[in-house]
Amino acid sequence: MTVPASSSVQGPLLSIVVLVYNTGRYLRECFDSLLAQEYRHIEIIAIDDASTDDSLAICREYEAAHRNFRCISKPNEGGAVSGNLGVALARGEYVALVDSDDVVTPSGYRLLMEQMLGHDADIAIGRAARLTPTGISAVAFLYEPYVWSRRQVFDSVEQFPDVIHDCFYWNKVFRTAFLREHALGMVPGLLYADRPFVHRAYWHSRRTAIIPDLVYLWRSRDGDAEKSISQNVRQAANFIDRIRSMVIEWHDFDGIAGAGQYRREIAVANLQRALFAAPGIVGSPSLRQAFIASMQELIALYGDLDWRSLGARRCLYLELIRRGEVEALCFLLGVSADRGWIAEIDGACYWKQPFLDNPEVPVPREVMRLDFPNVGFFQVHDLAVQGSRLALTLHLHDTVMARCEVAFELHSIHGAGSIPFQATGQVDRHRWRYELDLDGIDLAADALHGVVMHYTTADGIRGRYRIGQSMLPGTLQSRLPLAAAHGRLQLSAAAGGLALTAS
Repeated sequence: MTVPASSSVQGPLLSIVVLVYNTGRYLRECFDSLLAQEYRHIEIIAIDDASTDDSLAICREYEAAHRNFRCISKPNEGGAVSGNLGVALARGEYVALVDSDDVVTPSGYRLLMEQMLGHDADIAIGRAARLTPTGISAVAFLYEPYVWSRRQVFDSVEQFPDVIHDCFYWNKVFRTAFLREHALGMVPGLLYADRPFVHRAYWHSRRTAIIPDLVYLWRSRDGDAEKSISQNVRQAANFIDRIRSMVIEWHDFDGIAGAGQYRREIAVANLQRALFAAPGIVGSPSLRQAFIASMQELIALYGDLDWRSLGARRCLYLELIRRGEVEALCFLLGVSADRGWIAEIDGACYWKQPFLDNPEVPVPREVMRLDFPNVGFFQVHDLAVQGSRLALTLHLHDTVMARCEVAFELHSIHGAGSIPFQATGQVDRHRWRYELDLDGIDLAADALHGVVMHYTTADGIRGRYRIGQSMLPGTLQSRLPLAAAHGRLQLSAAAGGLALTAS
């Protein structure tokens, strides 16, 4: 059911550009979520990119019913062209971009506009989650939740470099004049056009505001993945397009004074994302050919980029790609990521697999060194609730532990802050204990606190993991949920892993 927009005018006009292509199944839900916004002074511009289903008819239906709704029909040129056209047509002082199969929360644009107006910002960012057939989930997000973990305002990306991990256009509001002043738009014909656009916007923004409130639901289109660009990363053509976007944004910062470190941080993040497609090359010769050629091009472009922060597995994959050792790469990709064999040599730990010190594949040993926790090489060995204390036992090789600092925290998904665990020391060989006093933790009915590991090496490599299912042994998973003071400990899709929730 559609919700009529209010005739009252409150605040500056916000133009909401909806990129439409063959999403008739979801379109009404998307449009209704926009028309139901608590921020009422909006215009909606639906750009139909020559849909072949009933999407255009639905757009026309809404256009006829709502004075603040415009529909533009154009030849099929891709989402990037649609987005650029929508921004060009925007009459509002502020503009937002929406994918037409997604949903904006009722308070989403009110909360973002409060930030834009209250801080005179160029960009406002809110938290996003996946909308799945079973509910809201954060499982598919890696580092993005840390971008959205607390309310903050910054005047330069140097003040908050982690912002690069949120490279989406759809959970944001932009100042329209800001986009036009810096000619910020998406590259026509590029499928993965959001990353270069958003990263350039961050660089130019003189003020960016972030809130932890949930503003956007990104739909997971199960059974319809062939129609969703971002959920079809293993096809060769899509992968080539993804690499093209990474090459474009590397060159976006050519000759820009002071942008070198920012560009390198984006490049490391791009390598990690590119490797998501790696398992698909084992069973697909066409993807394998495209993957190796494109990755070698990217690695050569990046030059002497320091990618150690990606961990031993990915570092070895990248080295094998660089050397053209395709069979060795395919073999390693077939080794389960949750089985990490460790060799201790001369006081250091290494990933123990057939290419360690193998003269036939002469990869430097240092590529495989484990200086910090890598997925598959550590586990949360045990969890226990003893009175008001939550105890966690980490299984991590002593030699790896000696090379870095490891901490745990209970991190509020809703932005209420973090509560650190206390490290109580080693309890056994390769086992370390952490405890948290649950007294005083106020768990509201909708409270959600995820368990997060942080690590930092002596030379400044840092990272974090939400403790997900793969980091818990099956025997421990079978004991969940655990009753705790004022709540319970359980695996939560909304938190993306192990979480403390209200009872």
